Amino acid sequence: MRDLVVRIGDRVIASVPELDVAAGECVAIVGESGSGKTTTLLSTLGLVHGADVSGRITVGDVDVLTASPARLRDIRGSRAALVMQSPQAALNPTMRLGTLMRRALARHGVKGADARERAEEGVRAVLLDPEILRRYPHQVSGGQAQRFAIALALALGAQVVLADEPTSALDVTVQAEVVAVLRRLRDERGLAVLLVSHDLALVSTIADRVVVMRDGAVVESGPAAEVFTRPRDPYTRELIAAVPALPDAGPALPDAGPALPERAEGS
Repeated sequence: MRDLVVRIGDRVIASVPELDVAAGECVAIVGESGSGKTTTLLSTLGLVHGADVSGRITVGDVDVLTASPARLRDIRGSRAALVMQSPQAALNPTMRLGTLMRRALARHGVKGADARERAEEGVRAVLLDPEILRRYPHQVSGGQAQRFAIALALALGAQVVLADEPTSALDVTVQAEVVAVLRRLRDERGLAVLLVSHDLALVSTIADRVVVMRDGAVVESGPAAEVFTRPRDPYTRELIAAVPALPDAGPALPDAGPALPERAEGS
């Protein structure tokens, strides 16, 4: 991403001079509500509507801002996939998860036995039993739905996952499971992750680099350890100071810790 500017009328709602996400890397965009995080994320797939978007955004060799609608449809899902904040709300409640996944695969030319194999491989990669593909969205928990969304991205062959507040509606234990899955896929498969979150404690457990936004502008960016331990901008220091911590419990931002053990089903 280079010189991204998103305007609605005369108002700039997101301005990002430079942002890169490499294979096997997680970059987190953090900031308060209305800071431009999600707008920046959606711009990556050309999904900001009703706004004037300028600059340059490339996903692999595709320039998103100049690509044709057909080319954009090709890269959405198969090269870069969006994981929504509330996947259960985005899933069709009348379809089994397996049907949803096979339909998505069919749109990218994968059908029949290949689609079934990819679907099963995808759910296993996020520590779910393939039996879940026979369920309807209302028959799975929030954590399972979130991991299914990640599994769909993997089944489609996405190299980049764009995660918009992927754990905000989950309890703390399930948040840890989802983050552990993303961290393992990043490390083992070289998945690139662009994560939007307001939860700095969670970001500190997975992000390699952090971009801090306020009022649509980037105020600070750099390696996560440096931003969290030696923040330069006063706003970044305010964000870190706002992370809850028990009295005399030490730093509010925890170490990443070990990944969770693998298991077939999550809650």
